[in-house]
Amino acid sequence: MKYIIISLLLIITTNNAISQDIDFSKVSSKNTWFKVGLNAGVPLQPSNSNFVLGVDASLQFLETKASGIGIKSGFSNYFSTDNSLNDIGEIPIAIMYRFYPKSTGFFTGLDIGYSFILNSANTQGGFMGRPHAGYHGKNWNVFAYYNLILIQESNQEDISNIGISITRNIRLKGK
Repeated sequence: MKYIIISLLLIITTNNAISQDIDFSKVSSKNTWFKVGLNAGVPLQPSNSNFVLGVDASLQFLETKASGIGIKSGFSNYFSTDNSLNDIGEIPIAIMYRFYPKSTGFFTGLDIGYSFILNSANTQGGFMGRPHAGYHGKNWNVFAYYNLILIQESNQEDISNIGISITRNIRLKGK
């Protein structure tokens, strides 16, 4: 199952990246902005966590009115239910793709990259994918997501959660 998910994510992302000729000379306050946000979720794995809380930061560039690309990072904490265990931390480094059918309203997206795992003796990280869908306005986005980290060690369980996120769009000054 891991390899099917990885393959699908790579095919989708590679296809979109190849099909777009990105012209960064068009960067302006109308099509490029920082996004900062909060997310909260329920862990599916590991089973000894009961809540996830995190922050995200990204830089997005709209190449067309309907599609945006960018880079993303942040920090999420998986709170442990067992007092003898440390909370697990996640730091993702990802590329993001967003599809916006209209200037406001429904959108969908995908973040893929690598997540570094903190406070775990069993792993240092793994491949991550985060499909999401929600509502976007001029200054705010609200969306639901599924976050999956495929741990690189074969004998360890993957890390995943489902949740909601809210992000604020901060427009760049300039042109």
